Amino acid sequence: MTYELMFQPEADMVLDELEADPERRRVLLAIERTLDLLEEDPYDPRLGSTAFHTEELGNVSATPARIDDWYVFWHRGPEPHVLDIVLIQQLSTD
Repeated sequence: MTYELMFQPEADMVLDELEADPERRRVLLAIERTLDLLEEDPYDPRLGSTAFHTEELGNVSATPARIDDWYVFWHRGPEPHVLDIVLIQQLSTD
């Protein structure tokens, strides 16, 4: 069963910025591939997701996009088979 992805404004903003920057096309493609895999099965252990809790975001999972330390942060949505994409972020810039 596939999952529907809902995007928080912060995540949408990052996708828009990546789409507007041709030099970061590889990053955009890696993130899109990760989002496709999350749609298929967000709990597949091969994704390498890590679950944790923060005061700001609550319970959240981080899934690596496997390029330049980019991650997709998500948690369960308000309905079954819905994922809320909270943030897309590069963790280090080194």
